[in-house]
Amino acid sequence: MQRSHSANLAVKLALFVILVVLFISVVNMQLTLKSLREERADLEEQVDELANEVEKVSYRLSKDVDASYIERYMREKGYQYPNEILFYYDVQS
Repeated sequence: MQRSHSANLAVKLALFVILVVLFISVVNMQLTLKSLREERADLEEQVDELANEVEKVSYRLSKDVDASYIERYMREKGYQYPNEILFYYDVQS
């Protein structure tokens, strides 16, 4: 009688330990899944930004390149002609 009771207790204890390990594993997998979903959302946002950048560059490349375009582009980048002085009028409201 005593032997069957201790065997029954050992089985219950083993099942409890297995259930605890499974529960911890499920919680860990849920946390990992959440972090992977967040990472995926960040990467999708980066893909969208890069797609927009590619679209802008493709548009620029599709336009004809002439002297006025090059001059405007260089002005946007902060370049100027030699011996040229630029004045900026910045009004703060």
